[in-house]
Amino acid sequence: MTCEVCSEYYTDPLMLPCLHSFCKKCLIKAKEKQGHKRNKKEANHKLIDLETKESVELPAIKHEAVYCARHLDQKLTYYCNDCNKLVCPVCLNVKHKSHNYNDYLDEGDTARKALKESIASCDGVIPPVTEAIANGEKMLEQIATHKEEVRQEIKETFEELKAALDKRCNDLLMETEEIANAKKNSVEKQLDGFRKLVKQVSHGRHLASSVSERTDPGEVLSVKKLITNQLEECIEEYKKLPLEIEDKGAILTCLDMLSLSKEIKEFGSVDIAAYSIDSGLAIPLATVRKERKFKVALPAGIDKAASYLKGSFIKSDGSKEEGRVVIVNDNNTAIVSCTPQSIGGYELSVTIRGHHIKGSPYQLSVKASRDYTTLTNERSFDVGNGTDGVAVHTNGEVFASSDGFVQVFSEDGAAVRRIGSKGNGNGQFDCPWGLLLVGDRLYVSDANLHHVQYFLATTGQYIGNILVADYSNSRVQMFKEDGTFVQVIQCDGNASDVAVDNEGKIHVTIWDQHHVQVFSPDVYGASYLHVLSPDRKQVKLISGLSSPWGIALDKGHIYVAEYSNNCITKY
Repeated sequence: MTCEVCSEYYTDPLMLPCLHSFCKKCLIKAKEKQGHKRNKKEANHKLIDLETKESVELPAIKHEAVYCARHLDQKLTYYCNDCNKLVCPVCLNVKHKSHNYNDYLDEGDTARKALKESIASCDGVIPPVTEAIANGEKMLEQIATHKEEVRQEIKETFEELKAALDKRCNDLLMETEEIANAKKNSVEKQLDGFRKLVKQVSHGRHLASSVSERTDPGEVLSVKKLITNQLEECIEEYKKLPLEIEDKGAILTCLDMLSLSKEIKEFGSVDIAAYSIDSGLAIPLATVRKERKFKVALPAGIDKAASYLKGSFIKSDGSKEEGRVVIVNDNNTAIVSCTPQSIGGYELSVTIRGHHIKGSPYQLSVKASRDYTTLTNERSFDVGNGTDGVAVHTNGEVFASSDGFVQVFSEDGAAVRRIGSKGNGNGQFDCPWGLLLVGDRLYVSDANLHHVQYFLATTGQYIGNILVADYSNSRVQMFKEDGTFVQVIQCDGNASDVAVDNEGKIHVTIWDQHHVQVFSPDVYGASYLHVLSPDRKQVKLISGLSSPWGIALDKGHIYVAEYSNNCITKY
C-alpha cells in the first residue's frame, strides 16, 4: 500500500503493466525517460489510473529464465522463504543452506493457492459494504428531502403567522378608528351644548342691553320679564352644565412587545428523532395476563431500525419468570408488546444494538383486573365538611380536600394529620379542590386562587406551583408537569376530576350528572389521558352518587369524593 519511491501511502496511484505501482507525482518527478526498467532495458510503459479504471486487463508476459547476478550461468530455480527471494543452486548451498527453501515452481503453486484464498476471504466484504453505501446514499437523499419539507413547513407556518399579525394589526387599527370616532362624537356633543349656551347668553345680554337704553318705560316693562327669564334660564343651565370634558382624549394601547418577542424567539423547534418509548410509560401500569403495548419512536428514514431493537421483560424481584417481548415495525414506529403473568413489579428493557434506549429499563407495576359488576361500598371516610377531591397513596393513606386544608386518613378510616392551612400564601388554601398523588408528591388545586400547589405527601412540606385549567367548560385540559399544554378532552357534563387505572380505563367524575363515567382507551402507548377523544366508547357508569367531585384509584378500589355527603366513598 506504499510507493517504493516515496515510501508513503499512494496518492493518485498509477499501475504499470508489469504490476508495479507508484504515485503519479513520483513518476513525474523521476521523469519519464528514467521510469521503470526491467532486465536493464528501458520500456515505454503505459500508465493506468487505478482511480478511474474499474478493471485492468493485464498483458500476457512471456516468462524467460532469470539468471543469478553473481553466478551468471546459474538459473534462479529455488525460492528462500526466510529471505523472500529467488536464489540459484550455488547461492542456496553457500548462503541459504540452513534456510527454509523450496523449488520455485512449487512455491509458485502455493502462492497461487494463497492468492485465491485471499480472494475468497474477501467475497463477503463488498456486498454488505455496497449495501451500506446504498443505504447511506439513500439516507442522504432522505435528509435532503426532509430538510426541504421542514423548510417548506417553517416558511408556510411563518407566512400564516405574518397573515395573523397583519389581520390583528388591521383589527386593532379598526378598533382605534371606532374608539376615536366615538370619543370625537362625545366631545363634539358637549361642545355643541357649550356653543348653544354661549349663543343664548350673548343674545340675551345684547337684547337686555339694547332694551335698557330705551327711553319709553312702557316698552322696557313689556319685555323686561321675558328677557330676565331667558337670562336666568341660561344661568341655571350654566350651573348644571359640567365644564370639564367628560370623555378623556387619550386612547391607550396594550401591546406587550417584550413578552411577544420572547415568545417568537422561543417559538417552534427542529430536533433530531431519537429512540424512546413514546409516552407509553408515564403511567407504568399493566394487568395480569393482558397484553401491554407501547410505541417506540424511531429516527425517520431508517427502514430497518426496528430489526436492531431487542427487548426483555422480567420480574423485578429476581424470580425466573421472563415474558416474551414482541417488536413489530410499523411505519417508523416499533410496537413493543409484553404480557405479565403475575401481580408485582416488572422490568421492561429495550435496547438498540446492545445499548438501552432512553429511559430503559422501564419499571411496570402489574395489578389484577377490576370487575365492575361486583362493586360494593366498603367504607366511608368522614371528612366533616364538603369535600371535592380525593387521592390515595401507595401506603394506603387517603387524602381528602376540606375547608382550608387537606385531611389525611389511615387505611382504616382514622384521621391522622392535616396538610396546609387557611390563607392565600405558599402552602395555604382558600378553597382546596382536586387532589392528585404522583409517588410522594401531592398536587392540590385551589378553586379560588386558580392555581395548583404541590407538597411532599408524607410530611406536608410545601414544594411549588404549576399551571392548570378550570373545569367550568365541561372539559379536561392536559398539561405536562412543567405546565406545557397537551390536549383538551370534551366531556358530556361538568368533568370535575379524572383518574386512570392499571388497565388504561379512564374514570371521570361528572358533577352535574351525579355519576362516574368509565371509558375504555383504544390507543396504545399514550400517557395519562393523552389517548382520549370526544367520541371515546363508554363502558360503565357508576351512579347513585351525590355531587361527586374527586376520584382516585388504588389497589383495586375506587375512591369518590361526594361533596353533598361530606365524605369519601370507597368501592
